[in-house]
This record gives sequence, structure tokens and C-alpha cells, in this order.
Amino acid sequence: MQNYKDATFSDYVDTRNGLYPASLGRNAKASIVTKIRQKFKFLGKFMAKALMDSRMIDMQFSIVFYKWLLGQEETLNLEDLIHVDINLYEQFKKFQSIINLRNKLIKQNDLTNKLNNKKNLKTKDDYQIENLTYTNIFDENDDRLLFDGCKINDLSLVFTLPGYSNIELKKGGKDCLVTIENLEQYVNLVVYWTLIEGVRRQFESFRDGFNSIFPIQHLKCFYPDELHQVFCGSGSTDLWDLKVLLESTRCDHGYNLNSRAVKWLFDIMINFDIDEQRAFLQFVTGSPRLPVGGFRMLHPPLTIVRKTAENNSDNNPDLFLPSVMTCVNYLKLPDYSSKEIMKAKLTTAIRDGQYAFLLS
Repeated sequence: MQNYKDATFSDYVDTRNGLYPASLGRNAKASIVTKIRQKFKFLGKFMAKALMDSRMIDMQFSIVFYKWLLGQEETLNLEDLIHVDINLYEQFKKFQSIINLRNKLIKQNDLTNKLNNKKNLKTKDDYQIENLTYTNIFDENDDRLLFDGCKINDLSLVFTLPGYSNIELKKGGKDCLVTIENLEQYVNLVVYWTLIEGVRRQFESFRDGFNSIFPIQHLKCFYPDELHQVFCGSGSTDLWDLKVLLESTRCDHGYNLNSRAVKWLFDIMINFDIDEQRAFLQFVTGSPRLPVGGFRMLHPPLTIVRKTAENNSDNNPDLFLPSVMTCVNYLKLPDYSSKEIMKAKLTTAIRDGQYAFLLS
């Protein structure tokens, strides 16, 4: 997932397309390859264990990542590049359009040459047979064969993987210029190295690690895009409505579903924005995402109980913050005097109690 080409890493990596391994060249140092394979094997074990324990993973992976997990790497093609690098995909789609047009022009001119030369052969003139004519296959200056107004030959592209100047797509690739004639080979090699060859060793190690904990064959009933919800849960805001909360929440120790504080809490929850939803879930459950099915699938269910003052000398609930037991999805909520105070106290508790045991 990190860029290993220079062996210098940033602390965090994020991408809108989902996490995906950086490519490795065939000549990568053995020590670096070994270290990377160990990390991917560990990642496989981690994800398998999370699946077995019904723990949601707050990381987004590329659809291509899940296709590799399911053993579908042989089906990958140019269209899958959009799930890895959308900018590269858009540029290569332009290249593919140029390739398709070039091939069409070649076929048309080839047919024209055959027809013209067939007429010459009918004359039985030896001179004409020796001087069969061939029109140019295509005109490189044809505007339709230009890439953003430039000839392919003028782009100064060579047969190395984009973004990885040390990875040659073929022997001597650094010295081989991409032209209109070999453009198709270049596109095919970039797609192959990005989606298959450059990440093969990483995914093989990942699958080995995953299989050592949980058999991958049991996931074959899912489509790749469904695996995102299996591992990462649901991010749908439709699950945060009053009806769902009433059906899936349990109240105890001083509260019931008709309690004033519980109604206020539900009203606050259904008006959370996405960031507030994630923060609330992290605070109460220890994970910023709900499982597939939302609150109904929380085990144990979300439980709200009344929090009383620990010091009997002061029974004013407005002085206390809510607290939680994340292992059982348990929210201890004081019976505040107003919804505004509850919102303020809950916000403070969520902000100050994240990733800590201060309010557990």
C-alpha cells in the first residue's frame, strides 16, 4: 500500500479509490521483497481474524484488491484500472481510442491495397506485377491520432511503469520510445504490470496469510464489491432513522424507550452528520462503522442505561458526562435537564473520550 520504489515511506496513505499495493519490479532487492511479503501476510491474517470475530475494519480497499482475494486476477483488464488510478485510466482510455482508430485505418488501407493490386494482376503485365502499389498504412499527422494535440512519438514516453521509473515493462524498456506503432503493446504492458505482475507477490502472500486463519473458498459466494461491506460494514446514513433505533436499541436500569432522555438521544442521533455518526460509533462501540444491516446487527445491541451520580453529595446530572462500555455497546447516559445540555455533554464526551478509557 505504501510506495516501496524508493524505500522511503510516508506515515499514512489514503486514496479515494481504496488501498492497493504499490508495484514491485522483478529486480527488487530480496530483502525488501521479503519484508513486504511478511507485511501482506500479516494483513491477510488480520483481515481473516477480523472477519471471524465480526469486527469491522475502517479501511477502504480497491475493488481490484477484492478480485485478487477471490482469485479473479485473470479477468482483470483496462476497465479495472479505474479502481486503482482514475487519472491513469482516463489517459489510457484516450490511448485505447487512438489504438482502435489506428487499427481501423490499417484494415481499411489493407483492403484498398488488395483491391488495387488485384486489378493490376489481371492485366498479366510483368512490369505492373513487379511494381504493385501500396498506399501508406496511416498518416501519423492525422488529427484523430493525436493525443491532446501531440503526436504519440512526441510524448517522450518509454516502456517503464508510470510512476516507477525503475520498473521496465520489457527488457531495455528505459531506452525504448513509445510510438504510434507500439502504443498498443505499451498500454497492454502497463495494465498487466499494474494489475497483475507488479502486485502478484504481495497478493500471494496476502492470500497465504488469510487462508491460514479462514478459508478463502468460503467467500466465493460474494461479488468483489460485496466484500467491502463484509469487511468494512455499512456506511449508509439510511440506517440512522427513528424506526430503526426504536427496533434495535435496548434500554435498562432506569430507562425505557419512552423515557425523555432516550427520546432526546434518538433525536440527536438522527440529526448527526457523517463525521458525527462515525465519532459516536467509535465512542460507543469502538468501531466507526456499523456492520452490514446497521444497528439491528450490533451484537450485543446498543444498550442505554441511566447514569447516576457516583458521589451522593451532588445529584445534579448536568454536571456529568456520559460514559460507555465499548465491549458490550453500552451507553451510560445521565438524565439531563434539557436536550441542548445532553448534546453538549455528549459532544464533549465523544471528543475527549475517543481512543481512551477516560469515560469507560
